[in-house]
Order: sequence, then structure tokens, then C-alpha cells
Amino acid sequence: MSLYTRSGDSGFSSTATRRMIPKDSPVFSLLGTLEELNAALGMARGRIPPETGRIVRAVQQDVLAFSSRLSGGTPFPAREKVAEMEKSIDIIRKSCPGDGERPLPGDCGPAAALRMAWAVARRAERQMVACKRTGGISRDALMWGNRLSDFIDSLARLAEKERAPAPEIPFPPEKPSPEAPAGGEESFCEMALWLCREVLKKAAQLPVAVAAAVCDAGGNAAALLRADGAQLVGAKTASDKAYTSLAMKMPTEKLAGLAAPGGALYGVQSAGGGRIVVFGGGVPLYLHGRLIGGFGVSGGTCGQDTELARYAERVFRGKYH
Repeated sequence: MSLYTRSGDSGFSSTATRRMIPKDSPVFSLLGTLEELNAALGMARGRIPPETGRIVRAVQQDVLAFSSRLSGGTPFPAREKVAEMEKSIDIIRKSCPGDGERPLPGDCGPAAALRMAWAVARRAERQMVACKRTGGISRDALMWGNRLSDFIDSLARLAEKERAPAPEIPFPPEKPSPEAPAGGEESFCEMALWLCREVLKKAAQLPVAVAAAVCDAGGNAAALLRADGAQLVGAKTASDKAYTSLAMKMPTEKLAGLAAPGGALYGVQSAGGGRIVVFGGGVPLYLHGRLIGGFGVSGGTCGQDTELARYAERVFRGKYH
């Protein structure tokens, strides 16, 4: 089956029950947000304990079922789902008493991932209200959307409670690189610039003009080099590949299959503010077993970018390990 049908090229699309609706209509905005929510839940599921992960997976299945109903599919038992979630919320809240204030996202990684999913669920809830004005959303569905965001909030609180305090372990100094500058270890920015230069030199042998980028462990830009004649968009794409490989902790080439329909991370490219790239050219960077950043390259074919990223991984490991 072809991936593209050209039926939506005019700015209109259809569901099973509605024909030729503008793509900016409330129902399509809601369907898109539900796809984003499922992707955010999938990313959170990879960071939480398996027991909680099974609950999140069940929520993902419900989101898919509701989306299918919204498009004209099988009826969705919204009222029954609301009752189930209310029981679960009450159980979680009893085990996680608090003052009602939400902790600052980021103090606990798994909870922060669930907080992102919660924020998307809240947006979906607001869009349901807009859809109700044009028909197609029942009162039970609105209740389900409201409880869904409450349930995800409760799961985030549970993840916060389950977080174990990190032990105070003195971090051993890293071994200096044999080629480190005299007077101390090579800084991360120097390592990043060196890697970008090496990849640009390798690309020139193909020959292809590329942009190469490195981000640090926080996802911040550390180095960006662009060869003369490289595509203007290459600099941003290379930076996004570096960020993606860091955020997902895997080469970007592996995301292509995972992000395809039916894949474990289907729709992940909708998350991360549009920075998630699902084709080759990005690799995570490790130093002595510790994830320290990401590398990305763009400007060649998908195969060339993938090979250059693998080359970057090899030369970085060869010099700094």
C-alpha cells in the first residue's frame, strides 16, 4: 500500500463518517494531539518501572481506541473507562499523600516524562470542548478526557514517590586523552570541534558538503561546523539529529522502523517540539560508559549521512576510549 494517496493535497481530508473536512478543523487538531499524546506516553513508558509501564500501555490502547471512535470506528466505552480511572486515581492518591502542589518537572526523569504526557492530555481535553461545539463529542467523552489527564498526573506523582535517592558516590576523574592538550584534560567543546572537523574531512573525500553538530548531555549545542556549499537546512537538521540520538539514546537510523505505523515508537517524531529526527545521521556519544552528548551530520544522502555518523562514532571511540 502506498504511503501517500494525494487525497489530502488540497487541504481537506475525511474520516469514516465525515467527508472532505478542512485539515485545520477541530476534529483533526484533536486527532493530531491524541497521536502526540500516545507518542509522549510511549516515551514515558520507556523510563518507568515495568509495573507502571503496563498501566501506561493500557492507557495508550485506550487513546488509540478513542481516536478510532472519533474517526468513525467502534464505539468507545467512555463511561466505564471513567469509572476504572477514578478507582485507580483514588488508590494512587491514598498512597501518595501531598499538599496538592505539583513538583517542578525535571527533579525526577520518569515523572517529568509523564508530566509532558499530562500537558498534552490537557491540550487534548481543551480541543475536545471545541469539537463538542461542532458535534461528534459526547459528554461521556469529555469526562473521559478530563479523568485521563488526572490519571496521568497521578501516575507522575507515583513515579515521583517511587524515585530512590541517588547514593553519594564520589565520581572518579576521567582518564585524560593521550592527545589532550598540555596542562589538563581536553574540554568537551574541544572534543566536539575536533569530531566535527574529522567528519567534514571524511565527507570531503566522498565528496559531499555536510554540516556536523554536537550537543552536550543537556541537549545544548556544543559545536556546529558547516562545509562551504552545504545545504542551508543542513545545520539545523544536523543539530536535531544530535539532539535526537541523545534524547533517545540510540542512533537515529534505528528510529525509522520504530516510528513507522505499528512500531513501538509510532508518532515519536511529533514529540520534542519537532526536533525528533527518524532517519540516519545521528549517534549518541559515550565516554567511559557514560552518555555525554550526541552527534549529527546532514547534507548527503541518507546512506551517506548514516555512514558518516558511524565513522564519527568510530573515531570518537578510538581517540577518547
